[in-house]
Amino acid sequence: MLQEFGTLPNLKLSERQRLPECSAIYFAIAHDQVLYVGLATNLRSRWQNHHRLPQLEAVNQRCEVKLFWLGCAQNQLNELERQYIEYYCPTLNQTKVPERQIVPSFQMLTLSLKKLNERVLGFGVCPANDKHLKTLILSYLADYRETRLATTTLRKTLQAITRKPDSLFRWTEDVRLRDGAHWRTRCNGIEIQLIPWFGERIMHNPSMYEVMAEKRFGAWTSIPMPEYEAMRQEVKAMSFVERLEMARDSEIGRKLFPLECDAQFRTVSGVEILCLTDHQLQTLLSKYPHLQKQYPTVRAIDSDPVPMLGF
Repeated sequence: MLQEFGTLPNLKLSERQRLPECSAIYFAIAHDQVLYVGLATNLRSRWQNHHRLPQLEAVNQRCEVKLFWLGCAQNQLNELERQYIEYYCPTLNQTKVPERQIVPSFQMLTLSLKKLNERVLGFGVCPANDKHLKTLILSYLADYRETRLATTTLRKTLQAITRKPDSLFRWTEDVRLRDGAHWRTRCNGIEIQLIPWFGERIMHNPSMYEVMAEKRFGAWTSIPMPEYEAMRQEVKAMSFVERLEMARDSEIGRKLFPLECDAQFRTVSGVEILCLTDHQLQTLLSKYPHLQKQYPTVRAIDSDPVPMLGF
């Protein structure tokens, strides 16, 4: 299914008058992102006055757009177009319904990450190959006492996003479990996997009470109820960054949240989330051989793996 675009014939968008007169599936691509997939019984004629041309020319002013094509028989066009659109989820193919405004997938992915960014870690990214799309791996945190709660909370959040009527973006629960489900989605030719990580507690209120108690009282001891209630309210009022800074300055915080305390903020689909450093990732791969087997090409996230193009 996956095409190596480097092996397909291609021309710059500005050279579209040189396209051949053949039946083909075509791909508009910029910065390795598939922007649009379509079919044509006559490729050159199709691109003389294409309805997406103004949008693609606007993108072309910022980064070069190229047209790739795959010649095929006319009786194969409809099915191949459907398969490639389903596979790559191109942004511009999701804005073609005239009677309503469709929110592009990358905006919905950004919304997802904004809702999840205090519960997930950027695990790493696997480059594309001849069998798989470029794959972003995110992990949601839950130690064994919190797994069901974390899974249920994420399921409700992702279902709400998936059910939005003005978007074609979908999170698919491909491993459905009460404790530790797996989700995946695709956006602009990139696959995103959301997997559970059971080795660390979520940095939410009950977990942070222990950190605050150590900071205020020196150790987890019997605390009078008024002081305990005041401490709870103070923790609840903290932002995620404030909690993270307090945990990093605390011995018990680093014990409870080792990955989060040593991770670094990186931009993913325009959202700042904590991502594993290369040292953290290599340590986990050495400690858990099944991760190395499952993601043999994974590497740490150092730049946004989901480039956002304005149209």
